[in-house]
Amino acid sequence: MKSSKKVLAFALAAAMVVTAVPATNAQAASTAKLSAKKATVYSEGYKTVTVKTPKSWKSVKVTATSNKKSVAKVKKTAAKKIKVTGVKPGTAKVTVKVTYKTSTKKSAKAKTKKLTYTLKVAKVGVALSGDSVVAIGSTTKLTNTKKNSSRAKITYTSSDDSIATVAADGTVTGVKAGKATITAKITVGKDSATTTKDVEVKNYVLKSVAQNKTNELAATIDGATKNIKASEVTIKTPDNVVLPVKSVSVDSKDAKKVTLTTFSDMNDGKEYTVTLDGTTVNFVATDNKVASINIDKPTIPVKTETEIKLVAKDANGVILKELPYGTSDVNYDFSLTTANGYVNGSKLYLNKVGDTATAEITYKTNKYTADGKADGNIGPNKLTITATDQATVSSFKVRIGDANKKFSSLKDNDKIAVDETSAVWAYFEIKDTDGKEISNYSDYKVESSDKTTLMLGSDTMQTNNKVKLIPAKEGTAYIFIKKDDKIVASVPVTVVAARKVVTMTADKTAVTVSKSANANQETITLATKDQYGNDFAFTANDGSIEVTCEGAPDGVDKANVTVPGYASKNGNKVKYTVTGSNYVKGTYTFKFTFKKDGKEVCAQVVTVNVQEAGVAGDSISYSLNILNSNNATQTEEDAVVNADNTSNRIFTVNVSELLKGVEAKKLTKNDSLDDTKDTETDKTAGKVRGIYYTVKNAKGDVVYNTIPGSVTTGAAFNDGSSSATDQLTINVVKADASNVYAKLAEGTYTITATIEVEPKHTTAGYTYDSKKNTKTTITKSFVVKDTSNDAITDMKLKDAKVTSGASIQASLASVIQYSYNGVKYGADGDQPATIIAIEGYSNVIGGNGKITADNMTTVLPSGKTADVTKVTVRVAFHDADGNTIGYVDKEVKVSLSITAK
Repeated sequence: MKSSKKVLAFALAAAMVVTAVPATNAQAASTAKLSAKKATVYSEGYKTVTVKTPKSWKSVKVTATSNKKSVAKVKKTAAKKIKVTGVKPGTAKVTVKVTYKTSTKKSAKAKTKKLTYTLKVAKVGVALSGDSVVAIGSTTKLTNTKKNSSRAKITYTSSDDSIATVAADGTVTGVKAGKATITAKITVGKDSATTTKDVEVKNYVLKSVAQNKTNELAATIDGATKNIKASEVTIKTPDNVVLPVKSVSVDSKDAKKVTLTTFSDMNDGKEYTVTLDGTTVNFVATDNKVASINIDKPTIPVKTETEIKLVAKDANGVILKELPYGTSDVNYDFSLTTANGYVNGSKLYLNKVGDTATAEITYKTNKYTADGKADGNIGPNKLTITATDQATVSSFKVRIGDANKKFSSLKDNDKIAVDETSAVWAYFEIKDTDGKEISNYSDYKVESSDKTTLMLGSDTMQTNNKVKLIPAKEGTAYIFIKKDDKIVASVPVTVVAARKVVTMTADKTAVTVSKSANANQETITLATKDQYGNDFAFTANDGSIEVTCEGAPDGVDKANVTVPGYASKNGNKVKYTVTGSNYVKGTYTFKFTFKKDGKEVCAQVVTVNVQEAGVAGDSISYSLNILNSNNATQTEEDAVVNADNTSNRIFTVNVSELLKGVEAKKLTKNDSLDDTKDTETDKTAGKVRGIYYTVKNAKGDVVYNTIPGSVTTGAAFNDGSSSATDQLTINVVKADASNVYAKLAEGTYTITATIEVEPKHTTAGYTYDSKKNTKTTITKSFVVKDTSNDAITDMKLKDAKVTSGASIQASLASVIQYSYNGVKYGADGDQPATIIAIEGYSNVIGGNGKITADNMTTVLPSGKTADVTKVTVRVAFHDADGNTIGYVDKEVKVSLSITAK
């Protein structure tokens, strides 16, 4: 008895000790588990799965089998590691059997745990993008737009090599006129896919057309342009009248540049159609209104008789008149004087480098105001012509634009308004006699020919080969370009009259809204332009927009009607919103008038149709709403981020109930639908049990999904309600706390909303049954575009050898070089390289060797290599004064290899 008591006491004490000791992590993990439960690969791709077991287990043995060896095969690579490799498309379940003992005693029995791992082997796909028309001798590149394995190989074949050949990289070359089918076959392991694209080969392909003169067009054409005959080009007027082409001239240095000259002038401001070999391009002709006058040669070779012409242009730079000196014209006055040479007919001769002549030119409309003053004349303008060394004469161009731009990103523009405060920089491009841009811009200095008309902020070219302009008065001045204190060229800059609003357009002239409370608004966007046809962001000093009601339904006093409300102003675009609940049913007419000093300058009229929803019991339908921050319908957004566009841009997506096709209310979870007029307390209308969203990109990939059981998330999407089933918020552009702007990828997205409704019921004590619910789906698309014209350029390596011991990310950052917006980044740059993500392959990465943002910090030891196929870098954008506003991440496809020393 005593012995039994001692044993019991000992057991109780031992139990208390065990209970008092906290479990370790190893003990807490009391069972085996896998490092992952599922994965998706392509054929020949693989994943390595690790079996995790408690440390307290005394022995562990792992085996694995695949239920479909034709889809996925397994191989044990270590005691607890299993390599699962895809063989062909399909889904295989891998059973991992873990046999273990928890004790070393001979009597310990082996136990078994079975775990399941699912491997989906995705099917490769191929879809071709690229031009479907190519000229003889020209090329077009076809590329696969489908996401695939890096191991996949694509082979291209042509149905007829005598018409079009195709290279291994998908480059199609036109051989002779005709049609050929290009077949692309993608293969990886035992999987393959095929697609075709028809390509038509033409003698010529017309790419673009722009007007140079009233009877001259500059065209870009692929093909053997030297063979083009004037009779092969068709130019039609808006009235379908064919204008005969006089001549076709091909540029001696670039055969793609072709000049088309017509017998007749095209100067009526209408749209014309140009057709060549079945390809068509339209252009709008000049309106024949003179906007500027100048001379054609501000510099001439020394000791050489050179013809001087007066040149008149319209607001878009189209030449309206070329008048050689000495030619009489009632609309122009032209005088030419010099003390250092002579004038012979229309030609000017200057004795030595630096000698000058003065040209004075005037354009006369021969129209007069009521008090007898000339109306609409330009000038007189005094211009200087300078003699330069013939050997230095080359190509010198200037374009005017905002701060932090590049010459190549700007439109041809040599005009600046006398009161200009934004576009106040002149950007230069200098090319040598071989047509190549020079690199030694620092050897050149600049000077204004007339400081009373135009002053310069510096006598040297700054970053981006630019100089600040300070306009003083209307007129034309030249920027002299000097080298070794000698004038080698001059470029004209015309200071024009102060900019002002002359036109205003509305993006829509009729809108329809519902008068129901909280119904969707509509946005009307007005865009203002100046007298030179440029976007003009007016200020209060330039005038303002006044909104008035010009028409209302019978019985409604126009004077008491609420006009559309001002919403926002961004650049030259002003937004107004129309809220239907402010009106009674009917049609209203609103006039938007731009006024200056109380006088009307221009106006737009918009019609608003206000509808009234039906009543409970009327037919129900649904609408999917994509709304902007003003609660107004919007299905397109520009994701551009720069100094002028720093706002967050967000779409809100929700669903409305429509009665007789008119919006009645926004729906949320547990809302009752208006499908009955009965008000009995035991009778409940159909109830919304949930609203779920699926978002797909242009490729058909699901990028977001809130359907229960299959939720997919993305950084650009989040729910806007506590129930997570009412509405969806889409961040098109959003800045974080560090002013780094994330952007939704460019493209078309399709949103599908699924509305799940519990049917109405009339029985007291009704028991809810989800199987009786009805589901309705509605779909709508939105577009994200990106008009950013600043790209990463000149990305390369300073050195392919890097110091060993640093990460792949740091190693690449130490040798990479690139430019953005005129700023050089990386090795020897103005700013260090900031690398956000890398894609590629390296023999120091485990598994499939693929470099990703998650493992790019892996150290690159001596002798090891990293092959980079894509780099994402972070760069800054600035305001007009050069201050950093924020940052954007830019993705660049590359082919760079670095090796550690």
